[in-house]
Amino acid sequence: MIKGVKISGVQLSVLIMGFLLGSTSIINVASGANQDAWLAFGMGWAGGFILMGMYAAISLLNPFKTLVEILKDAFGKYCGSAVALLYIWYFIHLASLVLRNFGEYLVIAIFPETPIIFVIICFMLVIAYALKNGLEVIARMSQLFVPLVPFTIIFASLLLLSRMNHNYLFPFLEKGFKPVIKTAFAVLSFPFGEAVAFLMIFPHLNERDSLVKVAYLSLAIIGFLIFIAEIRNLLVLGAEMLTNNYFPSQTVSELIPNIHIDQIISINLLIGGGVKICICIYAAVLGIAQLFNLDDYKPFVLPIVTIVIALSIWVYDNLFEMFYWAVEIWPYYSVPFQIVIPLLLLIKSSINWKKKQEFRGN
Repeated sequence: MIKGVKISGVQLSVLIMGFLLGSTSIINVASGANQDAWLAFGMGWAGGFILMGMYAAISLLNPFKTLVEILKDAFGKYCGSAVALLYIWYFIHLASLVLRNFGEYLVIAIFPETPIIFVIICFMLVIAYALKNGLEVIARMSQLFVPLVPFTIIFASLLLLSRMNHNYLFPFLEKGFKPVIKTAFAVLSFPFGEAVAFLMIFPHLNERDSLVKVAYLSLAIIGFLIFIAEIRNLLVLGAEMLTNNYFPSQTVSELIPNIHIDQIISINLLIGGGVKICICIYAAVLGIAQLFNLDDYKPFVLPIVTIVIALSIWVYDNLFEMFYWAVEIWPYYSVPFQIVIPLLLLIKSSINWKKKQEFRGN
């Protein structure tokens, strides 16, 4: 862990909320379940509490250690370093996917005449500047901007009340539980399971006793807000249009009579996407520094930011590939990183903790 870097419970909370909001401010993560999207999201959200509890427990059982340090302790120097390298790749990959979401949305919805590479580079210059100034600066920026997000989501939802049709919720479970379960699994991996990146952030919390409370409260608040946005989009657009619409939050915002707030959706993405990319790259560069036993991660910021930009352009050929990957491949690709390895770490950490307790008892 980088010594001397501390964040408060409030700052950790806004980082978690901004991170989980991320691309979900523009992409409907549960549209695959049609009119049962609300149920699929609720199930995925409930699973998110289990994963968040697991990540918090791992951190508490390994005080002041990041994921990379925990992996080395659990699996040994060489095997642990190899697994840590995979996680560094995962964080870089995730950052590039979020960045591509950001670029595709802005080019399609806001700047249709602007090359996507220009939009992405401009955004990443700000991200690189924030990362160079450290986690505490990122946390303070998040503390300033993330609280704006709940107001925009609730405000837009209230303005759309007159256009909501509760009949769009029916027929209930028309196609059975299978699409609901599949979509809930996708929701679990995106965005809730991606919070595994916070195993690189949790050791910086200055009040460790409050970790579980902060993590659960943040998850509850942002999960509720995303749930509101999901059910709002469903009640306004209906299941068929929701499924066929790539950016439903943008579409419903354009339906608000007499007021143009569609730019607010872009602001939500700038805030959430910015926080998420910052956390992912911070986790990656800190992991690289710890892997090579270095005290400073900042020399790696610009090289990794460059790789993320290049990867974000290369990773998809078009918008359709982006959504196919997000729905059909990402949930399964993420299972080892979000569930399997953290579960092994939790078991190993629990065994080590019990041995220490028995040793102290003797």
